Amino acid sequence: MDIEKIVDKYFEIALNACRNINKTEILNIYNRIIAANEVGGKIYICGNGGSASTALHFQNDLNMSFAISKNTMPAYCLTANIATLTALANDFSYEDIFLNQLKILLNESDILIAISGSGNSVNVLKAAEYAKQKGNTVISLSGFDGGKLKALSDYSLHIPVNNMQISEDMHLLCCHLISTMIREN
Repeated sequence: MDIEKIVDKYFEIALNACRNINKTEILNIYNRIIAANEVGGKIYICGNGGSASTALHFQNDLNMSFAISKNTMPAYCLTANIATLTALANDFSYEDIFLNQLKILLNESDILIAISGSGNSVNVLKAAEYAKQKGNTVISLSGFDGGKLKALSDYSLHIPVNNMQISEDMHLLCCHLISTMIREN
């Protein structure tokens, strides 16, 4: 396959994925974040690999958007502290790196945003299961068939595309959109 065909195919898949994003679910997620803000909730975000980068990027964008809009809802990325992650992975297990943080941090009105391209990352699932058990809202971003995470979530921004990079592209696009909605409303 020549390089131009690779480019054209990637753009075609990405544009189709973008056209199929569930706008109603984006509005539902935005409204849930705003509702949590009104009662003093916080946002915790987690993911692995590229999704860890998306989680950190979204945390930054949320904090900046709330600051610009003169609101106070803080967002925290559970993947941001390498010392904490490596200590928890070493002393417990990699599967528990997000769960063990939530056991210390999660309060009643908080939200967990769980990002997993496959929807089956064990450490993300354990965090989501814990948040659900505690009665917290779980918002997920997933790709492929949504995996176990989609079914576990209160709100699921599922990108039904069998391509990890395009799934991650759409997740970041949606994170930027939600941050823009907070900043501009």
